[in-house]
Amino acid sequence: MEKQEVNHLGFGKFFGPTYKKHLTRQKEFLERGRPCGWYFGYHPAEMNYVFDVVNIFPEQYSAYCASRGDSGNMIDDYLSMGYGSFLCDYFKCSVGAIDKPEVATKPLMPKPDFTVDHHTICLGHRQMAEVHARMYGVPRFSLTFPYLRKEDIGSFDDITKVTERMDEDVLEYAVSILHEFASFLKKMTGEEMDEDKFKSVMKTSEETTKHFTDVLKLFMSKPTPGSQRDLANFPFIGFFIHGSEYGLEYVKKCHELIKERVKKREGIVQDEKFRLITHGIMPWHTLALYDYMEELGATFPLNPYANCSAVLHDSKRPFESMARRMSNFCNVEHEGMLDALVKKAKEADVDGAILFENTGCRIVSLVMRPIRDALHEELGIPSLIVEAPQCDPRAMPVERMKTQIEAFLESLE
Repeated sequence: MEKQEVNHLGFGKFFGPTYKKHLTRQKEFLERGRPCGWYFGYHPAEMNYVFDVVNIFPEQYSAYCASRGDSGNMIDDYLSMGYGSFLCDYFKCSVGAIDKPEVATKPLMPKPDFTVDHHTICLGHRQMAEVHARMYGVPRFSLTFPYLRKEDIGSFDDITKVTERMDEDVLEYAVSILHEFASFLKKMTGEEMDEDKFKSVMKTSEETTKHFTDVLKLFMSKPTPGSQRDLANFPFIGFFIHGSEYGLEYVKKCHELIKERVKKREGIVQDEKFRLITHGIMPWHTLALYDYMEELGATFPLNPYANCSAVLHDSKRPFESMARRMSNFCNVEHEGMLDALVKKAKEADVDGAILFENTGCRIVSLVMRPIRDALHEELGIPSLIVEAPQCDPRAMPVERMKTQIEAFLESLE
């Protein structure tokens, strides 16, 4: 197949300075003796900026290790400890980094004073946080949000997480858990919550989410205005640092870039041959795979994995807004999840889907076939399911993935 030049939006040039600001905050707070918490994606990130907590993310760190080519040694050490091979790559890398820091990517994650878990994105986060807490001998807090049924919320938007309705008892319970979390942070910091600071952080988060969700909506424009390389850093913002001024600064700059390109009706390739869905955790060790597909004329206006990290906040209802994170792709019944996905697929006018299955991620792998079937039955479009671990490049050779993908694209012509 003939290759084309990919015209990236250039979001990446903004991320380096943004991440540097995050690391500077981390360094300054550690020097001041501020408590350090280890968190998993889609926690109520705003609370870290209210209480001035050092926020560390084992998932993001592991993805960074994979992108630097260091994950193999960390995974090998993890396996030598007697853990099984069919567990999450993020867990493998983080445990390897704790056990043998000399083989891990620098800078290392600082020692936690506590860990925080929930299961709204991944059923395994609870166990991972418990293992981390036991390895360091620190306390753990569980955000025990409920699993949502369609009867609880009706339909929901996959990007904003706005629901048709919300069961009052479910919402009241979720808000009570968030208040308990605030009490936990009061205990960890020895400080009361600053109400004025809380309001300010939530306003920052609201503004961030408005820009963030609009970027994802604009990605569905014709022609597709951005690449998956452009989008690769968005989950870090959405999952981990909503509420930060530097996160807001990043998404505002990205928003301006994509608005200008959509206005000009410019795409990432001159000849957009196939508009596809991509879903599944990104293979961080080989993001060049997206470049390869886009060079062949395949663009991705819809990425439900990236959409998972999005939410639309209302600073006038701060706790209810933070609770809205429950209504995401991974924490609702399959019927509701598939309805939301099919609706977005119609809006994006896609021709097919490339779905990244992952033996180390049960929650991703379990939904791939239901997604494939729903897209075929509801829209008549085909899907390719590809094995693609997020951190271990040895588990699936890239050339084999390329062969499968190219054959699939040829079948769409």
